[in-house]
Amino acid sequence: MASSPPSSSSSSEEATTSSNGSASVVQFSKYSRRATLRSIVGRPDGGLGLSGKRAVVGGWVKSANVVKAKRGGGAMSPPRMPATDTTGLTCTEVLMARVPLIRCIAKLIAGASTVDKASSSVSYKLGPVTALVRINDGSCVPDLQIVVDSSLCPLEQVTAIGASVLVEGKIELVEGKNQKRVVELRVDKVLHIGAVNIDNKYPLPNVELLPPDELIKDYPQLAPRTTAMASAARVRSEMVHAAHTFFQTNGFFHVNTPIITTTTVAGDRRKMFRVMQPTSKSDNRAITPEVVRASIKAKTKQIEALERSESNKEALEAAELDLQRASELAQQLEQQGSADFSDDSFQHPLYLSPDHILHLETYACALSSVYTFSPAFQAESLEPNKHLAERWTIDAELAFAELEDAISCAVDYLMWLLCTVSKNCSDELKFLSTKENNGNNFHINSVVSSPWERITYNEAVNTLLQVKDKSFEAKVELGMPLSLEHMSYLVDDYYKKPVIIYEYPKQLKPFYARLMEDETKVSAFDIVVPKVGIVACGTQKEERMDKLTARIDDLSLPRDQLEWYLDIRRHGTVKHSGFSMDMEQLILLVTGLDK
Repeated sequence: MASSPPSSSSSSEEATTSSNGSASVVQFSKYSRRATLRSIVGRPDGGLGLSGKRAVVGGWVKSANVVKAKRGGGAMSPPRMPATDTTGLTCTEVLMARVPLIRCIAKLIAGASTVDKASSSVSYKLGPVTALVRINDGSCVPDLQIVVDSSLCPLEQVTAIGASVLVEGKIELVEGKNQKRVVELRVDKVLHIGAVNIDNKYPLPNVELLPPDELIKDYPQLAPRTTAMASAARVRSEMVHAAHTFFQTNGFFHVNTPIITTTTVAGDRRKMFRVMQPTSKSDNRAITPEVVRASIKAKTKQIEALERSESNKEALEAAELDLQRASELAQQLEQQGSADFSDDSFQHPLYLSPDHILHLETYACALSSVYTFSPAFQAESLEPNKHLAERWTIDAELAFAELEDAISCAVDYLMWLLCTVSKNCSDELKFLSTKENNGNNFHINSVVSSPWERITYNEAVNTLLQVKDKSFEAKVELGMPLSLEHMSYLVDDYYKKPVIIYEYPKQLKPFYARLMEDETKVSAFDIVVPKVGIVACGTQKEERMDKLTARIDDLSLPRDQLEWYLDIRRHGTVKHSGFSMDMEQLILLVTGLDK
């Protein structure tokens, strides 16, 4: 059994402190009765102040090396072993355990599983042999080396990459100069081994670097065990914590907005995931091939009629979307024979929400300052490396606030986020910025220290029009959207720092953006940063009922879907502004990763 962590009486005692200010007692985890590696090798002194202390640690094996035991003792050597008793062992068993070539030949003849089990039991008896095993529990970047003697357990089990171990022992200094590690744990008790299936090779060959895309897709369940993925996960955790801390400290309330919605006007329905309820195949409402073919024929005629009339763009888009889905369903039926999906139980079509802006306004107009951290879904991805079908966004909305207030809040939040993560995840950021992980060595300090450029949309376009030494794939023209290439040039090559672009033409922003005095531009902004692109989008919402309804009519949006939204203006309208940030884009900004 594992030794118990310090009791409540002993843990309440004042911890002694080493010369460098680090506590010199092993801090046990409150709920797992072990010490995390972060509390040992993740300390500023690398664990130096814990030398001589006992600890229980656990983790997964990153690498291992089996060496012969030295007789002279020392930090790298196990104590002297008694004479080996080989009674009952055959000559073949001894040779298989001692000679790797003979063991390989035996595996080919008798099978790997049989030979490994036999050699494990023999090695257990034959010592003295020592395994130097690097483990990591995911709590920090540095690994801990544990020294395991063959008298404690079969070394084949604790040296397999991917195996999990829980061990108890004494923390000792690593001997020799130019050592990467300050301390190691000399194991005297093995409490648990989660063995790796010896018939199947561990699928991730490199447990340090970011796995190739094909391995991430094939083994997403193991990818977080790599140092790179684990580092990114810890950075993300710190970012989420920093977000909640910032907004809660500044008087915001956290709310949850719907994930399933009937509202589609905020996004293109062709890029939204539709929610359908599965039904039994015996259900008489199940879709048949005949029904689908009839639907395709009817929708085709409807589209032709709408195209001739040129009267209702919204109805035409809806009919085209239904025809596309009917065609996809027909193809599925040809392969499967029948479909077992139906949304008849819903009164309206339901979708996974692509954003949370509209619903967040309802809370802002009641609680004043609110934010949400929620998933958003998009069925179309222009850049697979940077955009996901499922992503998480941080959205904030402030009542009694104009565009400048939202910009100030967004900038302050980004500064807080960058400073907090830079301070608390320095090891992770240093590791992820290496060339081996495709990091672009983007320094957070350069963003925090330099003032950000603020330009209007027109100024951005005019700057791009004056570029003579570079050609853009997308045309640069007033009234047209700025492409990722355009924005990249502005922040990476021209200004070489983050840029806030505001005052966009109204046709480039959603219907709810507040019209400016000339009624051709709207109060909206984007924050664009080097190497990443847009990390924040914000708008001041249109609070004037007549202006808002006119915009809805101009865009031929369905009024019936927006009656609940218009109620906010009918009953106590107020100026309010907000912004949205994509968490995955922020991770690219902070870590320097390119995907």
